[in-house]
Amino acid sequence: MSRLLTLGGLMGFFLLAAGPSTAAESAAAPDTSWMRLGVIENNVLVVDRSMVVEAALEHNEMLAASGAMRDAADADALGAMRGFLPQIQLGEYFMRSDDALNVFGFKLQNRGVTPLDFGITPTGFESHLINEPGELNNFITRIQLLQPIFNGGMGIYGKQAANAMGRAAGYEHARAKETIRFHAIQAFEGLTLATAYETVMEAAVTSAESHVRQARSMVDNEMATEADYLQAKVFLSTLQQKLIEVRNLMAVAGENIKLLTAVDVNYPLATNSTPSLEASELLNPNFANLLDLGAIRYRSDLLAQREKAVAAGKMVGVATGSLLPHVNLSIQKDWYDLENLFGSNSNSWTMGVYATMGFGVQNVSDIKKAKAQRRAADYMVDFETRKARVEATEALLSAKAAHEKVLVAREAVHAARSGLKIVSNQYREGLATMVNLLDTQAYATQAEGNLVQALHDFSVGLANLEFAGAVNPTIAADNTNQAITAPQGQ
Repeated sequence: MSRLLTLGGLMGFFLLAAGPSTAAESAAAPDTSWMRLGVIENNVLVVDRSMVVEAALEHNEMLAASGAMRDAADADALGAMRGFLPQIQLGEYFMRSDDALNVFGFKLQNRGVTPLDFGITPTGFESHLINEPGELNNFITRIQLLQPIFNGGMGIYGKQAANAMGRAAGYEHARAKETIRFHAIQAFEGLTLATAYETVMEAAVTSAESHVRQARSMVDNEMATEADYLQAKVFLSTLQQKLIEVRNLMAVAGENIKLLTAVDVNYPLATNSTPSLEASELLNPNFANLLDLGAIRYRSDLLAQREKAVAAGKMVGVATGSLLPHVNLSIQKDWYDLENLFGSNSNSWTMGVYATMGFGVQNVSDIKKAKAQRRAADYMVDFETRKARVEATEALLSAKAAHEKVLVAREAVHAARSGLKIVSNQYREGLATMVNLLDTQAYATQAEGNLVQALHDFSVGLANLEFAGAVNPTIAADNTNQAITAPQGQ
C-alpha cells in the first residue's frame, strides 16, 4: 500500500511539474515574422524595400536549396580526395561449410591442423576423415588498408574537376542570390505600382463623383439633360470597377512579397514610398556610363559556366587515365576463430601491391564522350557570354526608354490636369458637354497611369541593368537613390 502511495505521489509531482511547461508549449507563440518587412500602421503592414530584399535573401527557401546544392558540390570535392588518401575497411565474416577444402582451410587458418585432419590415425589411414570432415564454423575479423599509388592521373584530374564544379556551384549560388534580390525588388516595385495606381484611381473616382453631383445639380436646375447625369454615372461605375481591379493587384503583389520572404501574415501590405511628381532630376548625368560590357565576363552565372567548362576538360584526363596502369597497395590483418564472433584464436597479415591495366571499347567511348562534352561546355561559355552582352545592352536600352517615357509622361500629366480644369469650368458654364468632360477626365486618368507605369518601369529597369551584370555600382547607387516615385493624385 505504501509503495502504491509513493508511486502515486511521484506521478502527481511529475504531472504538476510538466503541466505549466506543456501548456506553454501548446500555446502557439505569436508570429513576428512580419517584423522582417516593416511596421504595422492602421492594420496595414507597410514594407520597406531594403527590408524586403534582406528578408528574401535570408529566408527564401529556393535560395536555401541553392545553398544546400553548393554544400553538396563542396562535399563532392572533398570526396574526390579518395584518389590520394588511404581507405580503411573493417569487416566481420561468418562462414559455415562441410566442403573438405574449406573445412581444412578453416582449421589451417586457426592453426589447428593435426595428423587426424589428414586421415592419419594410430590404426592407419582413414580417408573419410579428410574427405568427409563434417560441418565447421569460421569467424574472421578483418581490417584492411587500401592505398592508391598511381591511377593514371584519374585521381588528380578527378579532384580538379570536382573542385571546379564546387566553384561553379558557389557562383551559381551567388547568381541565385542576385536573382532573388532582383525578384524581391520587382515584387516591391510591383506593390508600389499597384499602390500608386490605387492613388490615381481613387482620385479619378473622387473626381467622377463630383461630376455626377455636378450633373445632378445642373439637371435639377434644367441646365443639362438627364443623359448627362447617366453618362457621368456610367463613367463613375467604370472607374470604380477599375479601382476594384487595382486593389486586387495590390493584394496579389503583397502575396508575392510574402512568398519571396517566407512571411505568413494576414495583414494587407503597402509600401513606404513617398510619391512625388516634382522630382527635379531623375537620372545622374553619367547615366550613359552605366553600361560596362567588359564587366559582364565577371557575372556569376558566366563564371559558373566557365568553371563547368574547366571541369569538363579535366574529365577528359579522367577518361584517358583509365587506359594507363593503376597501382594500389593493400595491407590486411585478419583474426580467426572457430567458435566466437570477434574471436582471435589466431591471426595473420597480408601485404600486396597490385598493378592493373585494361583496354576496351568502353575506354575509347568514354574518352570520345568526355572530349565532346568539353567542346559543348566551351560552346556554351561562348554563347552565354554573347547572350549576356545582349541582355545587358537590352537592359540599358529599356532603362533609357523608361527614362524618356517618364519625362514625356510628366509633361502629359501637367497638360492633362490643366485641360481637365479648363473643361470642368467650361461644363459648369454650359460651354462644354458631359462627353467632353468625361473624355478629358479619361485622358487625365490615363496620363496619370502612364506616368505611374513609366516610373515603375524605370525603377525596375535600373535593377535589371544591375542584374545584367554590366553596371558601374557607384553610378547605379546614385541613380537608385534619386526620388523616382509615383505622382500624387489630383
